[in-house]
Amino acid sequence: MGDLHTGLVVGGTLEFVFMGAVDIGGSVPPNYAIGAVLGTAFAIATGQGVETALLIAVPAALLGSFFEVLAKTFSSFFVNAAERAADRGDDRSIAMFMHLGNLLHFLAYALPTFIALALGASAVQRLAASIPPWLNSGISVAGKMLPALGFALLLNSLAPGTMLPFFFVGFLLAAYTSWGVLGIAVLAILIALIIQHYRQANDEDAAELDPEATAGLGDTITRGDLRTLFFRSFALQSAFSFDRMQALGWTWSLIPFLKKIYRDQPEEYKNALKRHLTFFNTHMWVHGPILALTADLEARRAHGEDIDEQAIQGLKGSLMGPLAGLGDSMFHGTLRPIMGGICAGLAVTGNPLAPIIFFVTVNAVHVFCAWYGLYKTYEWGQTVIARLASGGLRQFLEGASIAGLMAVGALTGTWLNVTTPLAYKVQEATVSVQGMLDSIMPRILPLTLVMIVFWFVRKQKKTTNIMLGLIAAGLVLGSLGVLG
Repeated sequence: MGDLHTGLVVGGTLEFVFMGAVDIGGSVPPNYAIGAVLGTAFAIATGQGVETALLIAVPAALLGSFFEVLAKTFSSFFVNAAERAADRGDDRSIAMFMHLGNLLHFLAYALPTFIALALGASAVQRLAASIPPWLNSGISVAGKMLPALGFALLLNSLAPGTMLPFFFVGFLLAAYTSWGVLGIAVLAILIALIIQHYRQANDEDAAELDPEATAGLGDTITRGDLRTLFFRSFALQSAFSFDRMQALGWTWSLIPFLKKIYRDQPEEYKNALKRHLTFFNTHMWVHGPILALTADLEARRAHGEDIDEQAIQGLKGSLMGPLAGLGDSMFHGTLRPIMGGICAGLAVTGNPLAPIIFFVTVNAVHVFCAWYGLYKTYEWGQTVIARLASGGLRQFLEGASIAGLMAVGALTGTWLNVTTPLAYKVQEATVSVQGMLDSIMPRILPLTLVMIVFWFVRKQKKTTNIMLGLIAAGLVLGSLGVLG
C-alpha cells in the first residue's frame, strides 16, 4: 500500500497482541493473519495509525476464526470422499480432494479479507457483531465433537479386544492426573517395554535372528524416496479437518512411496491408503521420525514380513502425541514467541529487516528439524530395527500398539474438550451439571462420546453418516446451550 514504515509499526504491534494465539491441535484461536492484514490495510488507508489497526484487527480476527471453523468442519467431507477413493485405490482422486480442501481453507482467508477491504472497516465491525451467539456456539461445539470420529477410527484400527483396556488406562491417567499426553506416552512406552521384557524372557524364539526376513530392505527405501517424503511432507497440514486433522496431508505425503512398494499388490495398496486416512495429528516440524519409521514398516510389510496394520497404527499413535507436545513447547511456546518478540521490537522502530529475520530464522529451524528427524530416524531404523529378531520385532510392534492405545486414551482425556454449561438450583444453591459429572469421573463426556462413535464404527456405519450426525448434534446441542 506504499507505506512500509506504517506497515512495520502496525505489524510489530499486532505481533505483540496476537503472540499467544497458536492453533494447536483442533483449537481455533482468533485468526491473527486476517486481523493483521485488515488492521494494517485500514490503518494505512485512513492514515490513523496503530490505534485504528487495533480497533479493526480484533473484531476482524474474531470474524476470521468463524470462517476458519467452517473450513475445518467442511474439509471433513473431502476426507470422507478421499476414503471412498482409497477403496478403489484411486490416489489421483485423493490428491484432488486434498487440493479441494486446501482451496476451501484458502477461501476461508481470502473471501472475508477481500469482502472486508471492499466494504470498509465499519462493515467488518457490524458483521462481526451480527453473527448470532447461538450459531457461533453451535458451530464451535460441532467442531469440538468431530475429533471423536478420528479417535474412534484410530481406536478401531489399533485395538483387538484383548488390548482395549490400555486405552482406558491412558484415558484415566489423563483424567485424574496433570501429566498431559507427553507424560502418559512416556509411561506407556515404559509399560510396553516392561511387558515385552517379561514376554521375551519366556519366549525362546524371540532371540533367534532371521536375516532373510530383512534382506534387501536397504534398496527398498532410497535417498530419493526420503527426499520425496521430505518435500511432500510440507503439505502435512493440507485440508485440515476437525475429525481426521492432518490425515489427508499425511496420506498424500506417503502416496508415491506406497505406490512404489505395493506396485504388485493392489489390494495391499488400497489397504495402506485407507489405514493412513485415519486420524493423524502432530507438530509439523518434528514429524520426520514418524514418517521414517512408518515408511520402514510399510516397506517391511510389502517385503513379506509379519507386520500387521495394528502395529503400524500403534507406532504412529504412540509417537504423534509426544512429538506434538515437544514441538509445541519448543517451537510454538519458545522459538516463535522469542523470535516474534525480538523482531516485533525491531519492527515497531521501522526496521525493514524485522520480518525477514523472523522468516529466515524460524524456517531454517523448521527445515533442519524436518529433514534431520526424517533422515536420522531412517538410519536408526535400518541399523537397529533390521537387526531385531523376527520375534523381537513382533514384540516391539506389539509394544508400540500398547503405547499407541494409551496415547489415544490420553488424547481423548485432554484434546476432546466437550463440556456442558447446564446448571440447576436447589433452594438457594446453584448446582453445575458439569461439576456433578466430574465428581463421578473427570472428562466423562469426551469418553462417552468416543465410545458411542466407536460403537458405530465397529457396527460398520458409514463414516460420512457418523460425521453428519456429529455436526448436527453439535449444532443443536451447542445452540441450545446443552454443550459448550
